[in-house]
Amino acid sequence: MTGPTSGSQEGEGPRRYLIATAVSRYPKCAEWDRPGLVQAREQIVELFTEKLGYRLHTALGVDPTRVQLTDQLRAFCTSDERREDDLVVVYLSGHGEVLEDGSEHVLLMADTDPADVTYTALPTADLVRVLRGTRIRRLLLILDTCYSGQGGNELAAAALERLGTQWGQGKSSSGLVIMSSAQPQQQAQAGLFPRLLGEAVRSQATAGHAPTHLSVSAVVQQMNDHADKPGYQHISLSLLGLTGEPPDFLTNPRHDIRLTDVDLALQDAAEFDAYALQRETEFTSRLLVRAMGYHGDAAQGWWFCGRHQALAEVAAWLNQEDDAQAEIISRVAGADGSLRVVTAGPGSGKTAVLGLLAALAMPERRRTVPVDQLGLDPDWIPHEDSIDVVMYAQNLTNAQVLSGLAAAAQFKCATLGEFLNTLEQRSVGRGRPFTVLIDALDEAATPDTLCSHIVRPLIEHSRGRVRLLLGTRPYLLDRLGISSDPEHPDSVVIDLDSPRYADHEALLAYTMRNLLQSRRTSPYRSADPQLLRQVAQAVGDAAGASFLVARFAAYTLASAESVIADPDSAGWRASLPRHAGQAMHDDLTRRLGPEAQRAADLLRPLAYAEGQGLPWEGIWAPLASAISGRTYTDEDLLWLRRNAGSYVVEATENGRSAYRLYHQALAERLREKANDTAIHSAIVDTLIEDVPYRGDATRDWSRAHPYTLNHLATHSAAAHRVDDLLAIPEYLVHAVPTSLTPHLDAAVGQQARLTAAVYRTSFDWHVAAPVPVRPVHRETCR
Repeated sequence: MTGPTSGSQEGEGPRRYLIATAVSRYPKCAEWDRPGLVQAREQIVELFTEKLGYRLHTALGVDPTRVQLTDQLRAFCTSDERREDDLVVVYLSGHGEVLEDGSEHVLLMADTDPADVTYTALPTADLVRVLRGTRIRRLLLILDTCYSGQGGNELAAAALERLGTQWGQGKSSSGLVIMSSAQPQQQAQAGLFPRLLGEAVRSQATAGHAPTHLSVSAVVQQMNDHADKPGYQHISLSLLGLTGEPPDFLTNPRHDIRLTDVDLALQDAAEFDAYALQRETEFTSRLLVRAMGYHGDAAQGWWFCGRHQALAEVAAWLNQEDDAQAEIISRVAGADGSLRVVTAGPGSGKTAVLGLLAALAMPERRRTVPVDQLGLDPDWIPHEDSIDVVMYAQNLTNAQVLSGLAAAAQFKCATLGEFLNTLEQRSVGRGRPFTVLIDALDEAATPDTLCSHIVRPLIEHSRGRVRLLLGTRPYLLDRLGISSDPEHPDSVVIDLDSPRYADHEALLAYTMRNLLQSRRTSPYRSADPQLLRQVAQAVGDAAGASFLVARFAAYTLASAESVIADPDSAGWRASLPRHAGQAMHDDLTRRLGPEAQRAADLLRPLAYAEGQGLPWEGIWAPLASAISGRTYTDEDLLWLRRNAGSYVVEATENGRSAYRLYHQALAERLREKANDTAIHSAIVDTLIEDVPYRGDATRDWSRAHPYTLNHLATHSAAAHRVDDLLAIPEYLVHAVPTSLTPHLDAAVGQQARLTAAVYRTSFDWHVAAPVPVRPVHRETCR
C-alpha cells in the first residue's frame, strides 16, 4: 500500500518513494524507550511527501522487529513494480551501538534483547545487504540514532561503506548516499534531526529559485552550520558507488522557472506592502488607540498621562545606539544591551507606553503628538526612525511574526537562522541594529512557542544585529529567559507595576480627566473640587495600577445623574471595581440596568474574533444570536455602538471594517465560564451559513466573506471540526492557504487526513495559483 503522491509520480521521470520507520518502544528494555521518535518520523514524512514529492510506502510503520524491517525492505525492493530509475529514501531512527569487541555496528530493533544484543540486534550493514541484487540503484539512507556506549555516525557509516563500494557498479546514474547523525543518549533531542533537515531544505541559503534540485552536500552543510545544532552532534555524509553526479534525491521546493528576477522583485514588493499595511492597522487600532487613551473618539485628542520614568529609560536606550559604535556596544553588552521588556498586569498601560514610543519614533506621526501637553522632556523622546518595525502579536502565528520581521527588513526567509544571516549581510554600514517593537506576546496564537522558538533565540543569537523592545505580561518572562526582578541593577525589565515605574499621580490625573470629560453630561463638571479629588482618589486607590479599571470606573460615575454624596463612605469605596472584568460588569450593569445582558451578548462574539476583528455585515448579529440563544439584528448592534461603543474598536482587514474589543482583559472577562468549543462551533456554522447559494442550491464560496476564507479553519480547529471543513471541496479552492494549512494536522478521519495530505502536497501551487486554476490542480491530485 502506498500513500498520497504528488503529481510528478505518475508522469515522466523517476518515481520517488519514502520508507520511514522509528523504534520508539523496546518491550524488553523500557530504559531504551524514546516516544518522541514517533513525532520525529512524522516530521520526516511530512517533509518528504509535502515538500519533496515523495510517496510514502506505508507497509512499514513504527517499532518494527529485526525481521519485520528486513523483510519489508526486501519485499519493497524486489517488487515487480520497481524500476532502476526509482529514487528511494529510507529513514530509520532509534538506538545504534557498537558491539563490545568493536567488530560491528548494530541497530537496536523492537525485539532486541539487552541480555543478548549481539544476536538480536540488526547489523547496520544489513540495511545495504538486504537491497543487493534488486533493481534499486538510487538510495538515500538516513540514520538518525542515539547511543549509550560506543556508537556514532562515523562508525555507522563505515559499516555501510564497506558494502557500498560495489553499489550499482556499471550502472548509469547510480548512487548510495548515506546521511547519518548520532547523539549521546543522555543528551539526545528527539526531533532535532528532522527539524534541522527541514529548515535546511526550506532555506533560500541552500538554493534559490533557479536550481531544480538541492545539493545533498549543501543541505548537510546547512544542518551542521545551524545555530541550534549542539556541539556534540555532527551530521556526516557518504557518497558511494557514484557513476557521475549524485542522484537528485532532494527537489527544490522553491524552483519556479516563471519567477525571473523582475517577477520576484515585484512579487516581493507586493508582499512587503501587504505586511506594511497589516502593521499600520495593528498600530492604529491597538497601540495608538491605547496611547491616546481617550474615551469616545479620536477627536478628543491625547489623554496619555505620566509614565515619565519608563519613557525616559526606553528613549535613552533607543537613542544611545545612534552613534558610530552601535554594533560594538551591542556585541559587548550581549543580550542585555539589545533588549528591553515592558511588562505589567492587565490594564496598567503597557501598550499605551509602547504605542507612544512608537508614535514618537515615526516621522509622520511624531508631529501629531502634543509633547508639551504630555510634559515630555526632549531627552525622553526617541529619535526619528529609531524603531524599524512595530508589531502587535495578537493572534499571530510564529511564522507570521518571522515573516513580518523579514518583510520589514525587505527580504524573505524561511527560518530564524536565515533571517539573522540575511540581516547581517544587509546591515553592513548601518549605524545601529535592526530595531523591533513587538507588543502582546501573551496574545499570540501560541505565546509559549513564539517566545521559545522565535523571540528567545533572537535574544540569545542576534549578536548585535537586532534590538528588541517587547511588551508582555509577566508570566512569559521565564520563557524568554529573563529575570523577573525589575529592581536588579542589570535588569532589562521595565515593570510598570513596580515601585520604580508605577505612577499613581498619573493614574489620578487620568481618572480626573475621565470624570470630567468622558461624558458631556458628567455631574462632576460642576462638582466641588474637594469632592472631585476625593472621588478620584477613591477610584485610583481601588484601581491600584490599572488605568483601564480607573477609566471604566470613572466613566460609570460620569454617566450617573448626580455625584457621590459621601466619597468617604466605606460601603461605596468597597463597591468600586478592582479588576478590568469587574469594572466592565459594573459599568454595563449600572448604566444599562436590565439591558446589560443584551450588551454582553453582543460583545461576546468579539472576544473570539481572529485577525483584526469580526466583520459586522451578515456575521456579527447572527453570531450573537447563535451564541446567546436570543435573536439579535443590526438594530441591536447600532444600539450597542450608541450605549457601549467605548468597548469596541474598529479596524480594517481585506478592505472591510472589522470590530474587536478595546482590551484583551475585556475578552477574558467575556470568556469566563463559557464553553469555548461550543462557541467556536457556532462561529463555524454561522460563517458557513453566511456563504451565499447559487441557483443550483450549492454554496458559492467565491462570494464568501474574506473573514470566512481567512479564519474559518482557525475556528474549526478550536471546535474540533476540521474534518467537516475538509469535506467541502470548493472551500479548499477558495480558502487562504497560509491560514488553512497550519490546522490540517487536526484532521482525524481517514478521508480527512487524505484530503489534508493532498492539500499539503499542492500547498505551493495553491499559494501561487489564481483561484480559477486551483480546481483543475485539485482534481489532478485526487
